[in-house]
Amino acid sequence: MKRHLLALLPTMLAALALASCSGGPAPNLPSGSAAYDIVPVGDVVAPRRSEIGPNDELSISVFREPELSLERAIVDSNGEVQVPLLGAVPAAGQTAADFARTLERRFGQLYLVNPSVTVAITEAALSRVTVTGAVTKPGVYDMPSRISLIDAVALAAGPTNVAKFDSVVVFRRIDGERVGALFNLGAINAGAADDVEILPGDQVIVGTDIMKQLYRDALTTAPLISIFRPF
Repeated sequence: MKRHLLALLPTMLAALALASCSGGPAPNLPSGSAAYDIVPVGDVVAPRRSEIGPNDELSISVFREPELSLERAIVDSNGEVQVPLLGAVPAAGQTAADFARTLERRFGQLYLVNPSVTVAITEAALSRVTVTGAVTKPGVYDMPSRISLIDAVALAAGPTNVAKFDSVVVFRRIDGERVGALFNLGAINAGAADDVEILPGDQVIVGTDIMKQLYRDALTTAPLISIFRPF
């Protein structure tokens, strides 16, 4: 049995070497205070400023102008809304009140005198976050409200028993560029580090402790009774 374990050692060492090169988050990701510069703490308790986004459904009411009003207007993938007489009008990134003022200016410049417009977001497109890696149920999850990193991991039923708590990465698109930051979920859970706000479209990856995984695999393939047999 001892010879059998020695024969397996090169394979396990090779697996460890490969894991150190390719497993887990990239080592050059910003961590510590630099990570918080990329993914700020935020305030998950305060309500997020409700901005119009792609695939949202709006209602547009122009006072005393029913032919210009819309009970159901869909924001397209470019963030624009088709409005009678005005054509495609950019809406994404504005609040409903901001967009109403935009329409008032547009109508006032071309057709109406002192127009009054009311806009409401009647159905917001679902915001989603992707949680993968060493979590119990990896997948894409709806975000019911403002959530933190701990909340996002909880959506995936929590980390597994091989999760590496100091290697949790948040990927985010900023100005069209995908950037990542490395966080210590264990320190956040313990209150030793600040939690961060997760935004729609973020990707959270919980790293894996390769040593724990190899140990668990070894126990699965080699029963304890054969490993500890006297020799």
